Amino acid sequence: MPNPNVPLVSTEAPTMNTPPRTTRRKRARTPGYAIGALIFLWLVYAMNANTRQIFFFVLPSIVKEFSISPGTAGVIAAIITASCSLLALPLGPWFDRGGHGWARKYRNGVMAAGYFIFSIVTGIGAFTQSLWSIVVLQSAKNAFGGAGEAIEVTSMAESYPVERRGLALGIQHTGYPWGTLIASIVTAGILAAFGPENWRYVFLLIPLAMIPIWIGYWLFATKNRYAKFEKDTVEAGLTKPLHSTEDDQHHRAPAGALGRALRNPNIVVPSLASLLGIAVYTGISFWLPQYIAFVGNYSFAEAAAYSAIFTITGGIGQILWGTVSDWLGRKFTSIIAFTWLAVGIFLLQYAGLGLVWLIVIQLFAGMATNGIFPVIYGFVSDSAEKGAMGTANSVMLTATYLGGLSPLILGVLIGAGGGFSSVSGYNWGLYVMVGACILAVVLLTLFTREPVGKFRHLDRAVVSKQRCNLEYA
Repeated sequence: MPNPNVPLVSTEAPTMNTPPRTTRRKRARTPGYAIGALIFLWLVYAMNANTRQIFFFVLPSIVKEFSISPGTAGVIAAIITASCSLLALPLGPWFDRGGHGWARKYRNGVMAAGYFIFSIVTGIGAFTQSLWSIVVLQSAKNAFGGAGEAIEVTSMAESYPVERRGLALGIQHTGYPWGTLIASIVTAGILAAFGPENWRYVFLLIPLAMIPIWIGYWLFATKNRYAKFEKDTVEAGLTKPLHSTEDDQHHRAPAGALGRALRNPNIVVPSLASLLGIAVYTGISFWLPQYIAFVGNYSFAEAAAYSAIFTITGGIGQILWGTVSDWLGRKFTSIIAFTWLAVGIFLLQYAGLGLVWLIVIQLFAGMATNGIFPVIYGFVSDSAEKGAMGTANSVMLTATYLGGLSPLILGVLIGAGGGFSSVSGYNWGLYVMVGACILAVVLLTLFTREPVGKFRHLDRAVVSKQRCNLEYA
């Protein structure tokens, strides 16, 4: 039975019950605060992503220094990635109690300090003389980074008009493919300049960019600017993300929000789909550098650069699918994106035909490798109850990064297929990842309801709108 004290309709998403707007411009202008927040939160998220992804860029150097097997490489990659899920779920309600909109910067700053410190320490040789000390440091860093992502995405959802939430989340999430693409080039330059044996320099240098970014964001995100954003949003005929008043700046959901989120199919099932999506993304991040270095026989610096080609179109896909989901719907768009991703991953088995094939197939697959995540974040945000968007996104993010265990399977398959230099195990890994995409499509089709979009009335899932915290005619 639904809790009678909790509204079935999320007031943080557009519904048929939204009060009529006063004046609507022919083409409503996005408030200036929203655009500024998008710029800063893109940079913040990009640096969070970089502190995680640079590990994969230098993994071939780590493999060589410590003489580790494919299976061991898979284990450490899985542990480090799955560690992103450690803090997000238990801290989700704490995030929501710390303020909304502009005020989320306070607890986000605590998380950012965590992933900054552990990134820098990884670059100090005295602390990384053993393989497992690297694993511990990177796992601690990712625990803070995963929790930070939950706040950063929620901050973005609460800093943009609801009608353009998918677009905003799509652009923000290009910080992972495009921000990390920049980091891959910088990493390649560091390895070329100092030698692959000095891979620790990457962890010392790249995270330093966080300092000016966070100073700028801290000065930008203020109560007064956010209040003006809400006023400008209403005057533009758009829906503000928080239905706050002067006396209610800090929304709090009734007790038990986490339990209700875990019973909402529109939060749990997209979270499981995101788990499968990150299993593919982490799998490719693990698969590509090793394939390029050990099968393609490129240098480690070249492997770092070539393994990030898919991120070029990864950002385009995020903007495309995020924008499309605002009118087509989150569910329908995510199904299309997962289907596209399955085809792209299947085609990667032909990447060994030459550099041109490697580039073209990566660019095709990249249109969906990253694009599924902002759509699903929008999916979950639209289905969250009032005051609990951070909790809902923490559920999604916790499930998501459990998908980081996929290198365990890929490492075993690569080893069983003949080791790092044999193509057979790599192909087996691709088939497993294609299966993950197909499973995500089935789960989304049957067990979620479309929260927004012009075709939501055509949804014929086996779960009800009420169970998904939705209500529309």
